[in-house]
Amino acid sequence: MFENKDIYSPIIYSSSGDDIEVFIKGETVWATQMAIADIFETDIKSISLQIENIFKEKELNEHEHFQTAPSATSTNMVDYYSFDLITSVGYRVDSKKATQFRMWATQVTTQFVKDGFVINEELLRSDPKKLNALAAKIRELRANEKNVYASVRECFKLAASDYEPSSDEVRKFYSLLQDKFHHAITKMTSSKLIIDRANHVEEQMGVNSFKGALPSKSEVLVGKNYLSETEVYRMHLLSEQFLLYAESTSLSGKVMTMLGLHEQLDNLLRLNGYPIFSGYSDFLKDKAVEHATREYEDFIEIKKLKYIGLSVDLEGFYLGEYNEYKAKTSSVSIRELNKALLTLN
Repeated sequence: MFENKDIYSPIIYSSSGDDIEVFIKGETVWATQMAIADIFETDIKSISLQIENIFKEKELNEHEHFQTAPSATSTNMVDYYSFDLITSVGYRVDSKKATQFRMWATQVTTQFVKDGFVINEELLRSDPKKLNALAAKIRELRANEKNVYASVRECFKLAASDYEPSSDEVRKFYSLLQDKFHHAITKMTSSKLIIDRANHVEEQMGVNSFKGALPSKSEVLVGKNYLSETEVYRMHLLSEQFLLYAESTSLSGKVMTMLGLHEQLDNLLRLNGYPIFSGYSDFLKDKAVEHATREYEDFIEIKKLKYIGLSVDLEGFYLGEYNEYKAKTSSVSIRELNKALLTLN
């Protein structure tokens, strides 16, 4: 299953008993040369020659039907070819297989545009490992803060409660909800997590979840981005249990209140052996923002110094020995730095 229209998301095409990985980006299918060779049961050399001829004869425009981008599973650069090019190659190599692929791809993309996802049910039924991976992905999506809050809002709509969407109490409700989840997993609130883990010396500043080659300034200000893979998984499980309770309560017609939901979350935490958040002893949000911002500035400056070819000694950096390069580093944008690091990876 996949839902992001901006990346190359893998999906399996079955042909002659073989499972071939192709990709969807936007609203069309893309594939590598190796996958195209597998689809039409020929060698890569033949496929490469056909692609070269298609572009040379201007049957298709190379700029529109060929892209190089990071792979779906790493930052390694991979060459992708469009659906139109795949079928053009197919009709030159094996028209019957080309027709079969075109029909399959059309059905898949139609479903993707309509539903926002595609599921290979036959493959999932026969492969428990992939089914579990799909379940984990769905859990991850449901556990996304925006989705949790949206689901809770829908639950409140179905049951009479004290919920007033624009009130300050509701904002505090979600903030406390977030910190209860974080505290259950790490024994720290979101702000404390940032203060504890944001460190310019650490790889990627201690941030584990981010887009691109470097975390952005906004990403370092989000507590859950510092969670480890195991912590994230535990958070997803906990969020799913909470959502199931909220949804079940609302569908049964029981009255829901914000206080009642917090009490039930505490009960859920006790049941699972998680520590209960006892409340705020101090206000750390501003301190967390200041800390993360300061660490990020040093983190990026060190990255820029390395980018312009310098070997950075941290002790010297703290003493200001690299200040003479400020003019040079200030001319390097985050976008340029990101692009350079993606290429290196």
